[in-house]
Amino acid sequence: MKYPRIYLSGLLAVPCLAAPVATTGNGQQIAVASYIDPAADAAAWDRLIEYSVDKMPLLIANVVNGPDYAVDASWADVISRAASAGKTVLGYVRTGYLGVSDQKILTRLGSGDLADWTAQIEEDIDMWYTLYGDSIGGIFFDEGWPSCGDNNQYSDLYKYINDYTKRAHPGAYTILNPGSPMPSCFEDTMDTLLTFESDYTAYTTSYVANDWTPADPRKLWHVIYNVPASAIDEIVALSVERGAGYIELTDDVLPNPYDNLPVDSYIQSMLGEVDGGSLLNANASAWASGASAGAVSGLSVSSSDYSSAKMSWTAATGALGYYVYSGSDVVASIPSTMTSITIGGLQPGTSYTFTVRAVGGGGTTGSASNTLTVNTKSLPDGNAISNLNATAGASSTTYTADVLIPYNSFSLYIWDTVGCDFDTNPGWTVNFVSDNYVCTHYMVEGTTLYEYTGTVPAGSTSPPWSWSSIGTITLSNTGDAYTWTLPLGTSTTDTTKFVIQAQGYNPLVTVFSPDPSTYA
Repeated sequence: MKYPRIYLSGLLAVPCLAAPVATTGNGQQIAVASYIDPAADAAAWDRLIEYSVDKMPLLIANVVNGPDYAVDASWADVISRAASAGKTVLGYVRTGYLGVSDQKILTRLGSGDLADWTAQIEEDIDMWYTLYGDSIGGIFFDEGWPSCGDNNQYSDLYKYINDYTKRAHPGAYTILNPGSPMPSCFEDTMDTLLTFESDYTAYTTSYVANDWTPADPRKLWHVIYNVPASAIDEIVALSVERGAGYIELTDDVLPNPYDNLPVDSYIQSMLGEVDGGSLLNANASAWASGASAGAVSGLSVSSSDYSSAKMSWTAATGALGYYVYSGSDVVASIPSTMTSITIGGLQPGTSYTFTVRAVGGGGTTGSASNTLTVNTKSLPDGNAISNLNATAGASSTTYTADVLIPYNSFSLYIWDTVGCDFDTNPGWTVNFVSDNYVCTHYMVEGTTLYEYTGTVPAGSTSPPWSWSSIGTITLSNTGDAYTWTLPLGTSTTDTTKFVIQAQGYNPLVTVFSPDPSTYA
């Protein structure tokens, strides 16, 4: 459900089977991927909070494809009010298909290692609860990898992450989303599995079911978008026949069908078709019984940078898993098959101490390893983004910069003047000091190039956010080095003056090249 959606390839098709519905006394309910910015549409969240808890118990909050690094006041308000109204609000966490899909998705720190994905997932789980406290009722794990793996390697890892979540945050409700059919090895990995996520046409003409039937229909959630209001009763009936205990229908469409809430009459029609019930919330599974684990030895750091440290240790006897501690706090937990990990979320220029303990039979922990001290690098002159450069040609321009700590997203603006002439040539303003700004007319977000198309109302000095897509760009990075290549050059505008703005998971940073103050 992260958009734009990354589709999977190479998955085996499962025959379309109509799954019989288990009888549990609990009727079908509605879960909502409520990725609606509450600062932009507070009324939509007011409606979500007011709808029946019995019929619509689950809402998913998604700040920046995760929790971000600090509390967002508008999200805190709706999450708190929803929880007070009895809703279970789940925080969104990426799992990146565990880094094993054809796309080879990397963590924010640029790793595809299973242990490093586990560490980032657990970091995000804990951050949701750190920022929003008991108002968070669980975690929605997106980009689930729907293959068991050799000896159930991948399904067992999701189960391990589920158990970590429920042990660290008792009562947490968990959902895993591959958006596709899943084999039976996943039945006990999470409370609920989202096994269909596509549009009305696909649901009615090319639906593919699991080849197993869960003991309780609340194990399955189906999300169908681009559903006309006239077809709500048809799709709800079909989802019941297919054994889905949770549904979400919307008339919104790609590229993001979750950024708007259908009108009230649409939601009321959906509410009228479901019976309502209660959540299916299991406890964490117990650690296996057995002998106590031995001591961990040989803890060492192989590398560290501004915000992370990669460490490893020698396996302990009798280990069922390992806890990594920063001081007295558990910051990661990984299965016994893993003896190295990269810990992120560290502050630049800071000293940390780490230890590792093995978990043995019954969940008891063995003796602590040696203490490891890690000193993260200080940012050069306090700058998170440095070494900006533009290489401009007549028809294309390449921009480079070193990004020293991880961010969720980047915007690149091309500026031409200090200040805008709003009467004759309005543009989007980016401040370089509190009262001075540059005027921009081109922007890159992700891999899309935009041109500014807004107009400023008479008497106003506030330009509207209004951009039109005019092409695509190439974005790549190797380590800290990022490169943007645009099909836009000096024959169109002066492309040598630019701004890079980064946000998400670290404080917003805006850097300019060249220094606009020399043009003021």
